[in-house]
Amino acid sequence: MALNYSSGGSDGLPDNAKPDSEMATLLPTPTEWVTVLGAALADGVDWGIASYLIPPTARQQALADYSGEFGSGGSAGISIAYPEKRAVFEEGLEDTDSQAEFFVQRRHHHGLAEPSVEFRPSFLWYFDAIPRSDGFWYYLDDAGRDHELVRVRRTAEELRIDVAALPLRRYLAARQRLLVVQLNRITRLDQVPSPAIEATERTDLRHFSFHSGDIHSADRPGFVRLLGKQVVLPLDAAPPDLTRPHPSSPRFPEFTIGVDPGTGEPITVICDPGQLSNYFTDRGTPHYLTRVYFQRAVLNRYTSEPSRYRISDNRLSCLSFWSMSIGTNPEGLVEVYLGDLGRDLPTEERDHWVSFNVPPGGGRDDVRYRRDILGEWFDGPPDPLRELFAARESFSTAMTSLLGEPVYNPWNTEDQIAFEGLHMPTTSEQGEADNLILRLTKGVVDYIDVKAVRHLPGVSDPKAASINCLDAWVTTSDADGEDLIGPLRLLQGLRSTGSAHARGKNWNTTLVRAGLESLRPDQQFIQILGRTAAALMGLAELAEGQRQLGGSASPGAT
Repeated sequence: MALNYSSGGSDGLPDNAKPDSEMATLLPTPTEWVTVLGAALADGVDWGIASYLIPPTARQQALADYSGEFGSGGSAGISIAYPEKRAVFEEGLEDTDSQAEFFVQRRHHHGLAEPSVEFRPSFLWYFDAIPRSDGFWYYLDDAGRDHELVRVRRTAEELRIDVAALPLRRYLAARQRLLVVQLNRITRLDQVPSPAIEATERTDLRHFSFHSGDIHSADRPGFVRLLGKQVVLPLDAAPPDLTRPHPSSPRFPEFTIGVDPGTGEPITVICDPGQLSNYFTDRGTPHYLTRVYFQRAVLNRYTSEPSRYRISDNRLSCLSFWSMSIGTNPEGLVEVYLGDLGRDLPTEERDHWVSFNVPPGGGRDDVRYRRDILGEWFDGPPDPLRELFAARESFSTAMTSLLGEPVYNPWNTEDQIAFEGLHMPTTSEQGEADNLILRLTKGVVDYIDVKAVRHLPGVSDPKAASINCLDAWVTTSDADGEDLIGPLRLLQGLRSTGSAHARGKNWNTTLVRAGLESLRPDQQFIQILGRTAAALMGLAELAEGQRQLGGSASPGAT
């Protein structure tokens, strides 16, 4: 359909006054974005978009007129019902006469605060939407991945609030509602169009008017106005599918579980738990607990977002969305049970894991086998990361007790997330090791409150750096500075000579001095991690011993 002109036409109008381009953006079944709110910001621009919800039964009523808005939406107040003179409170969320429901508005707060955009709560609640500081909203799918829901576009002339079309239409389907988008655009002209323009378009999904007029002004007396409504339809989705705020079609790819000794071809099997055998049912298929192996780089995707993912020696998890048991075999491959790939790993993640899947090699994770299969209470080898976190906590507690004040400054949230997201290296790349060294140094050394450690016995320099303060204290205590202070100086040295700055000859000198020059970057970091944990624990024991013998160090002592 197109505008039907009963008088005049748009051919002689400037491009910004023609209606076609504006109307072409208004669709009943959009798949990208829908502008649900628009406002002019510059003088001389008269344009706006509003939107509201209606039940399907109210569509004909909504489109009976191309003008008019859901005026009571978003405005609460009290009116008096006559003749009984009864006070009636209007919430502003629904209009009984038009069967319209509030969806979105922009409140100006009388100019005392920045305008705010408010949506119908159920729209944001359905997606459990998360706000950003720039006014955008997003939501997470079952895999914990971001999806844009609301965006803000602002220029010198206009503001547009857009909603992602498919999620919006999914919400409409779940609520059994239609969205009515209202457009009003007035364009000033140097001359009054002659003949006068009169055009309309009316279907069962839209109703528009385009006409011209004369405002009897010496300055640009003519104008054209495009005014109308467009209905946005819900998705055609089955009710059971709408119980989820985002679509998900389970897919169970095949993973390599072995190699045919005759042909050398990989043996693959689908990871659908319902098709796998278990201890109770033999389906003639591989067992649920068949071990599947992956290059350790499969974890890179998760280590890069410590605010969202957590990796330990036996588990990978994403916020509160999903969690999967993992292990590490003697060759450093990540080990996962075949059935867990289908049960615990979200559909959206499985293709990622397929790309890192490798044939079995290097044996099984024996600790995991003894725990999961044999049911033994088995501690296994120490976890370097757990030891590091425990050592930092012990150091903090003991030193704070000795000094009578916190030894560490309060965390910056982003730094804390990065430190707590420390992980064992997933590659032997120097870049990953550099990043881990930076995070470790910041959390262990940089956050030490230098003013506090200057109160330690043996510190004579009022401007001494934190490690020098600890060194002076350890020396005064006749403790082993090589074991207790050396790892901290190594951390700071590696950060200064390479991780945070241009790598030069001092980098190699530092590695040689520490006996790490022959190791790969990932092996170097593991060594550094262990030494740092041991140093912090040793410092904690020294502090605790002195506290028990002589009480707290006196603040202000030098």
